[in-house]
Amino acid sequence: LEQVGLGLAVSVAASLINFFVALILLRAGRQYHSVTLEANAHHLMTDVWTSAGVLVGVGVVALTGWERLDPAVALIVAGNIVWTGVGIVRKSVLGLMDAALPAEEQQRLRKALEPYSQKEGVRFHALLTRQSGAQQFVSFHVLVPGAWTVQRGHRLLEKIEADVRQALPNAAVFTH
Repeated sequence: LEQVGLGLAVSVAASLINFFVALILLRAGRQYHSVTLEANAHHLMTDVWTSAGVLVGVGVVALTGWERLDPAVALIVAGNIVWTGVGIVRKSVLGLMDAALPAEEQQRLRKALEPYSQKEGVRFHALLTRQSGAQQFVSFHVLVPGAWTVQRGHRLLEKIEADVRQALPNAAVFTH
């Protein structure tokens, strides 16, 4: 090996760049609900952990002389790569399949609907949610008091739909 110090410095610099790019990609992926951006962020982060593992493995062996520590660190890094890969594949597959919205988002939906049940005497049923890729879908039936006019009911539906879209900005809302 020639110029190990320079090689390690370049490796550390590249890892720091990958780390910050991964953070930016992860933030953008979450903001835009992009499975692809999040997967790229996690992939870059495994590169960062791999480089860190190499540095730790080489450093520990250099300090202790225990050469068996290097493959042990390599196995830990490999385990992290496999774990991250499984997570990326799992999230990618789920992103392609329709699934109900996460519990937290369903709770925000119910919280948006709750005031109407309490103040207006309105009831909801047939509440369905699903997510397909980045797009969310919410569908439900609204039961209004029988004495209401169609116009009053329609105005209320528009307000309810606006409140649901505020609670779930990526949702397409269908009411009946």
